[in-house]
Amino acid sequence: MTAALCLRQRGLSVLVVESTSQVGGTTSTSAGTLWLPCADARAQDAAGCAEAARTYLRACIGGSADERKIDALIATGPELLAFLRAHTDVQLDMVATHPDYLQHLPGATMGGRAFAPREFDGRLLGADFARIRAPLPEFMVFGGMMVSKADIPMLLSATRNAKAFMHAAKLLTRYGLDRLRGRRGTRLVMGNALVARLFSSMRRMQVEIAFDTTVAEVERAAQGFDCTLAGGAGGGVHVRRGVILATGGFSGNAALRERWLPASAQAHSVAHAGNAGGGIALAHSLGAATEQDHVQPALWMPVSTMRRPDGSLAIFPHIVLDRAKPGCLAVDTSAQRFVNEADAYHHFCEAMLKVTSTAPDARFYLIADMAFVHRYGIGMVRPGRVPRAVEESGYLMRARSPEALAARLGLDPEALASTLARYNASAARGEDPDFGRGSSAFNRFNGDVEHAPNPCLRALDTSDLCAVALHVADLATSVGLATDQDARLLNSAGKPIEGLFACGNDMASMMRGSYPGPGTTLGPGMVFALRAANRLAG
Repeated sequence: MTAALCLRQRGLSVLVVESTSQVGGTTSTSAGTLWLPCADARAQDAAGCAEAARTYLRACIGGSADERKIDALIATGPELLAFLRAHTDVQLDMVATHPDYLQHLPGATMGGRAFAPREFDGRLLGADFARIRAPLPEFMVFGGMMVSKADIPMLLSATRNAKAFMHAAKLLTRYGLDRLRGRRGTRLVMGNALVARLFSSMRRMQVEIAFDTTVAEVERAAQGFDCTLAGGAGGGVHVRRGVILATGGFSGNAALRERWLPASAQAHSVAHAGNAGGGIALAHSLGAATEQDHVQPALWMPVSTMRRPDGSLAIFPHIVLDRAKPGCLAVDTSAQRFVNEADAYHHFCEAMLKVTSTAPDARFYLIADMAFVHRYGIGMVRPGRVPRAVEESGYLMRARSPEALAARLGLDPEALASTLARYNASAARGEDPDFGRGSSAFNRFNGDVEHAPNPCLRALDTSDLCAVALHVADLATSVGLATDQDARLLNSAGKPIEGLFACGNDMASMMRGSYPGPGTTLGPGMVFALRAANRLAG
């Protein structure tokens, strides 16, 4: 959508081909944050900001970093923000405090590189509101109300604070009115707001969209390309200038998952199932190469799973709401801790994959006490009283002692008791000598600021324990099509293929399997969409 809007604003005729009946893909279920270093024009020291960002990205990515793409990201971020603000309905606000994920690396900052979309009123779309892909059901409350990270503490303290009560009352009143007219709330936040703002701009700028349609074939013609469409808008289309592939990567393609992802990470994905590698297949048919020598083939997220009443599988990403909070820990099959639980989701999963590289059948659990669950929730269990169905399903496993919990989890009782005892002794002192939990600014940012001395550590009540099983899932693919700094596809000789571009997760991630901060996929994705449009438009 970003590329289409850029091209349309430059006066070109654009056709967006969408394989489903809705827009949004994985973005609609995400936080919608863009990582754009130095994108805010108010930066007082532009040169210093750029050098710090380069230093940080080089340290994150390592020796294989593409300096041209790093420079492109830094240089084009301000242009992207300016374009969106001037020509579209997309409004992004810099998040002053949102730490980079690897605070120990040179060039890391505490904020200013993450940009979040403003909330959007879905009622402005009229009947086309149904075109916006809904968030994950487990991320909504009361069956269809979206809440932002800022809404959560207000809802939890609504009975104790007048300001929080008014905020909650406003949200609930709006949601109640929405449900009288539709299936979910129209107050959109996070990724849903970003998608809706882009789609609203598409409608206003009269960009043509072919829904329920796929591109079956692309062939080079004497001038441009001939495309064969299948489905709702089937037929032939002649494209004079170029084709931009942005089909979401290969998360939904079983054969490519088996080819490129480790075995222990193939079972679960939080990416949209429609991301079936169609763009990659089309590019290969036209001689494009794949870039796959990444430190990780995908970007990871720890998830827990539970069967919904209709039999479908709910997959819940454990992002920031539980792992960093005081009163929980993670263990593997050995009943030992294996990671700093407060680290970013991608790096948490890297530790899981390191375990499975030598123990393929390893299992992982997030363990807490019930006081933790009542205060913060855990996975799909929201703060407060635990529904009986959650326990009966086996999703949340409870026990009255470490030994009893070990029996439920199939772990060694003595090992788990020892792990909990060591953790509790250290947590009581507010320190973690094993993994340094709570020692970084990023850890503390996601902890509980009201808990001292360490916002990420508290001893567990071992007389009332519970656990949730964790799995590795991909939130996006990193391996993808080789491109240059303008998102042009490259052939096996590293030469650009004129007129063919890839962005989003079809394009191999410039981060090469590393994860520097919030919005690592969306920020570069939209930047290189803009660069592709600029190049294509001349």
